Amino acid sequence: MFVKLLPPEVRRKIAAGEVIESPADVVKELVENSLDAKATRIEVEIHKGGKRLIRVWDNGTGIHPEDVEKVILQGATSKIEKEEDLLRITTYGFRGEALHSISSVSKFVLRSRYFQEREGWEIRVEGGKLLGKEKVGMPVGTEVEVRELFYNLPVRRKFLKKEDTERKRVLELIKEYALVNPEVEFVFFAEGKQKLNLKRNPLKKRLEELFEMPFEELSEEREGIKLQAFTSRNQKQGKYYLFINSRPVYNKNLKEYLRKVFGHKTVVVLFAQMPPFMVDFNVHPKKKEVKILKERRFLELVRELAGAKREFLDIPKLSQAKATYENTYEVIGQLNDTIILVKSGEYLYFIDQHLLEERINYEKTGDEDLACRISVKAGKKLPEEKIKEMIRAWRSLENPHVCPHGRPIYYRIPLREIYEKLGRNFP
Repeated sequence: MFVKLLPPEVRRKIAAGEVIESPADVVKELVENSLDAKATRIEVEIHKGGKRLIRVWDNGTGIHPEDVEKVILQGATSKIEKEEDLLRITTYGFRGEALHSISSVSKFVLRSRYFQEREGWEIRVEGGKLLGKEKVGMPVGTEVEVRELFYNLPVRRKFLKKEDTERKRVLELIKEYALVNPEVEFVFFAEGKQKLNLKRNPLKKRLEELFEMPFEELSEEREGIKLQAFTSRNQKQGKYYLFINSRPVYNKNLKEYLRKVFGHKTVVVLFAQMPPFMVDFNVHPKKKEVKILKERRFLELVRELAGAKREFLDIPKLSQAKATYENTYEVIGQLNDTIILVKSGEYLYFIDQHLLEERINYEKTGDEDLACRISVKAGKKLPEEKIKEMIRAWRSLENPHVCPHGRPIYYRIPLREIYEKLGRNFP
């Protein structure tokens, strides 16, 4: 009724290649189908890292009874019909071969009840061959069981990673889709144990629940591109997540760019929204790589976002007043002739003097090597006026957070935390 077989001319326009190479690939395709079906709750269960069993259940709209058998056919999809549709993709799935590929390399069971029906249908498939179809009682939604992945392709099964590795890949993938779909509940079981149980939450709260760290939000919008970034600086290790039009993107060059402009000790979750015609997900068989129209403008906007100044940089003048917890600066001094201590608002900042001046000189000259050579070095005692001058310049930097090489310029501690450690109330 809704599912159609893509004509040959459209199939030829879709990036060719094998979609299913691992349990994580199976979970990805099934979770995307659940999201496209408007599910508000998705459960994923795996055994033996997904080698023995992968089960994905959702409470989405379900599959129409007339389409249940069609979904395992090659080129079957309800997402696109003609070549032009590839330029305005608004769903996760569109390839028209995911369920066909999965059912061809596993012992496959699909159960689905369409939201307008009183009962569901079940089909059983092995190695791509339909073994049976029957009615089943079940709630509205879809459930897919994938058993013995690659049972009929022993060579490919040998190339699967260790169970722990495959399990971690699946968990990381679920977290990514949970990040970009905070209105959806996600539950994950592995080896019979619950590993994840995420309730619906505002986006920032879900981020902090998943990463167990505080985040700050930045946003920028221009020329049809809307960026929203959540950052947590001064972490032990940087991590970079990029989502374009709600789809996880794994482009190495783009992530390396995030590392450079946000810093290599920053956790960054960047969401980009742009008109469908500006981004092509059809350049990679798994839709991991993307081609962005006006990519240079996109990167410039990301760079501007990374350098977005926080409220503590919008100070009319440098203040040397006695300690008051207003949003003003107080330069405290120099530590070990290397670190500048500054109090601003409710934070104490530890600023690397070399990295700060390196950033200042880089934004003046545009030359990383020159900026490094001419900047004040660690271990050099600075006069008070020089420190004031550097802090004033810091306020107006395009990117006040990281040096040209991506190292964090400062580390900050909340004053409240210091007071609490000393058993005092924060004023």
